[in-house]
Amino acid sequence: MTLSHLIIDFAHLRHVPVFLVIGELDAALGDPSLSMQLAERTVPVQLMPGMRPDVELLCQRAGALFSGEGALPLCALLLADGRPFLAAPLPPPGFPLDPSRLFVWLTQADRRFSQNLPALMGQASEVIRSFRVPALRRPLSAQDAAHQLMRALNAIEDKANGGFGQIKAPLVTGLRFIQHAAASGDRQAHAALSRALDAMLSSSLYDPLDGSFFRATLTDDWRAFSPEKPLGINAMLALILLESGRRSEAMRTLDSLISTFSLPGGALTPYLRVARDACAFTPEQVCAALGSEPGLRACRLLRLLHQHAREQPRLTPSRFSPVDDAPSRPSIDEEPLCPELSPSLTPEDSAFLRRVLPALLRLRAARTPPQSAPFLLTQDCALAAAVLAQCGQRLGEARYTQAAQRAVSSLSALPGAQGGLLGLPPAFAPASPLLTQATCGAGAALALALLTLGKGEGMGEYAKSGLRLLSATLHAFVTPEGMVMHTPRDPAAFFPRVPALEDSELPSPAALLVHALRMARDMQPEAHYGEAIEAVWQAASPSAAAHPLALAGLIDAVNPL
Repeated sequence: MTLSHLIIDFAHLRHVPVFLVIGELDAALGDPSLSMQLAERTVPVQLMPGMRPDVELLCQRAGALFSGEGALPLCALLLADGRPFLAAPLPPPGFPLDPSRLFVWLTQADRRFSQNLPALMGQASEVIRSFRVPALRRPLSAQDAAHQLMRALNAIEDKANGGFGQIKAPLVTGLRFIQHAAASGDRQAHAALSRALDAMLSSSLYDPLDGSFFRATLTDDWRAFSPEKPLGINAMLALILLESGRRSEAMRTLDSLISTFSLPGGALTPYLRVARDACAFTPEQVCAALGSEPGLRACRLLRLLHQHAREQPRLTPSRFSPVDDAPSRPSIDEEPLCPELSPSLTPEDSAFLRRVLPALLRLRAARTPPQSAPFLLTQDCALAAAVLAQCGQRLGEARYTQAAQRAVSSLSALPGAQGGLLGLPPAFAPASPLLTQATCGAGAALALALLTLGKGEGMGEYAKSGLRLLSATLHAFVTPEGMVMHTPRDPAAFFPRVPALEDSELPSPAALLVHALRMARDMQPEAHYGEAIEAVWQAASPSAAAHPLALAGLIDAVNPL
């Protein structure tokens, strides 16, 4: 009997919901009153983001439907059959959690569970029904979907601050689509891409010391970064920067991938957690490291002078965040500042920063080191390997291609996915009894990495391995109708099986699968990979017509470059 069956039986026996946390357990969850509430009224379970994207999608959909919020990390309440009926986001990493506010939310949900269970079961059914999209009256071509997506992106573009939407995440799938539109001659797309990249590179999202990016910022003007650097987002942004003509910035990000994200054995950690105080500098610290005159110049270019600092935003990033009634601190306060590039750098300024930034990087390295994730995500590592291989081939830099080979070799050496799915990689390592299922994202991303490496001279074995893995992924995750699913068919699965069409922070598994199919079609034109792409698109087109922004990765993948 697996752990998932034990959870089902335990929740049924006690007649309580499952309390699922997708994210790291905050220290505030150890509060005595809250922990007692969790133990008495729920069956607590934890997942780390990226391990089960299907579960994340289910819970995010519940949050969006019934609380208007669906961002990760989050907590959710599930019926004993694995269907979520309520969810709400937790504060992002680096921000505190108020246990009393979460306690109130749980108490209200517990009252509803005991008094009006049929209504909550109806909510859980509505979550599952939300994945069913009505059939189209007429077929939707990939070109028409691209036009709809471009209109949707134009509608949410922030022309004043750059980027899209209010909470500024990189939105790499949208940026990649706009980049391809700009390459085809769309001037409006080129301007939007330039505005977004300029804003990101001169904001708190970008770490100018090592060239990497944080996960997101929490204000519309790109401030208050979440102190976590994700592997997949950095890899995608490196590719976007390179193909947008920003070679030096792209290479700095790629160098950061192979230096700071690397693990023993060649694998790449899915994220780096950094301490805010390790990122911050006072002007005095910079001048002590560089000297008075160079230090003041670096402070001006990195916006580390207090008299030029903007007021810090007051944030309540989650309904479970503590309410801060204290007045905001003035910018003249001697609190350390985090470096940001000036948006008006001259070539001379850039050359000066290239000379002095290594000294500041060494100073920061002596502080609290970044913390790697305690697990390995196959999809993120394989996607980064595919980007490293592609960029290495474009730049003629062997170190990137070799890093991709090491990452792919480390993934190929992992034990295969359990459940009789021969040839498919595990979704993560080390494995857990609750999470033994393979995922489409892991198989598609690894196939894409192998096929990308297989394009190099003398790399034919990688291409053969990629084609074998691609065939196994198609067989396991694509239904006869062409619908791509997150998990393989398994009647004993704990969670409902849902389509893998929607993007998260990264391109959806369906998008990765289509990219791999395109490469396979180029390698073997006589095979039926083109027909597989068409079948996947026909099955996904109703969802693409209804939610083009959510399927930006797939729309980009099916359109010819």
